[in-house]
Amino acid sequence: MLDFYIPEGLIEQRKQKVRDVWSYNKVDHIPIQMSVDYNPWNYTMQDELMDMEKQLQLRLLSVINSMKHLPDDYIPCMFINVGCVGIASALGAEIHYGDNPQQTPGVKKPILDKVEDIYRLKRPDPYKDGLLLQEYMKRLKYFREKTQNKVAVSGLDMNGPMAVASDILGSETVYWMMMEAREDLKYLLDFITEVIVGITDAAIYIAGDINSFTSTDFFYCWCPEGHKGHVSSDLCASYSPQLFRQFDIPVNNRIFEKYGGGLLHNCGPNPCAFDYLKHQPENHGVDLAYTYSKGDLEKLKKAFKGTGVIYFYYEGKPEDVIREYRETMEALAPDVAAFPVYSLSDPQYEPEMVYEDFYKISREYARRIWGS
Repeated sequence: MLDFYIPEGLIEQRKQKVRDVWSYNKVDHIPIQMSVDYNPWNYTMQDELMDMEKQLQLRLLSVINSMKHLPDDYIPCMFINVGCVGIASALGAEIHYGDNPQQTPGVKKPILDKVEDIYRLKRPDPYKDGLLLQEYMKRLKYFREKTQNKVAVSGLDMNGPMAVASDILGSETVYWMMMEAREDLKYLLDFITEVIVGITDAAIYIAGDINSFTSTDFFYCWCPEGHKGHVSSDLCASYSPQLFRQFDIPVNNRIFEKYGGGLLHNCGPNPCAFDYLKHQPENHGVDLAYTYSKGDLEKLKKAFKGTGVIYFYYEGKPEDVIREYRETMEALAPDVAAFPVYSLSDPQYEPEMVYEDFYKISREYARRIWGS
């Protein structure tokens, strides 16, 4: 059970800063999306994927340490992680775990042999089908109970309509369909989107309220009320804006319109950057991997000027990450606000000092956008 105090008034102040940045209202600094994620038990990724208690143990420790060591900005959240192939599994795909204990599960092989097979797919029951899906639902209920409904949780990692299509058909077939069987692919994407909506509605029912979630998908940082929608479009890193508009945008918009425009995920690169907001009017921004998107900063600056927000995931040693966040500010200010997302797992670094280094940049960042 939750055995530590979460100051709700303080957390509400931190949430308001996030809301303000999303609305481009003046703040004194860009809220730093940092967490302290020590792992004293040396659990592997597969340890936490296969053991609900171990994952909860890690998440609770993260909340405790983040609240204790981070001076500001941290909003208690928990990532419920069962991997990104839960929907493919619920549709009948066999999953496998690699030899690397840090590897998440993948689909063993496509479940459809030919295009015509897509019309025989049946919508899974969100409450009964798919081992990974049911494990997520179990953890959702359990984590909410153990935190007395005071800590927001992530949705299932839906993987996005295009990636699910690739999982169950194979990427080569999906790319062929984009050229030669477009209406069939659109049918499949509509079907997968209906599955995503059904699972999301079931999760909201179990949690009791959409505001119990950080987002409706895997994104584990707190998103403002009314903007909980989240969609992954990782495959769009590999094709043209024209194809993105034809295949991704219609289904993405269905999710944004239903759950509130939130964020689009793509690790990067971003050939479709100018369409992220322009043709997805309910969308409010993106979450990107800095490593794969840093070459697109100038493009993103033009596409997001004064309107959309960006969350960048940074990885590596704190000194390298701080340098990269400064590079982000130099590239995007004063036109675009970007949140840094960083998990500190190495106990040799003092969280307070790492936060302070972020804070200096984020305060300067805010001045460059809104003035002193």
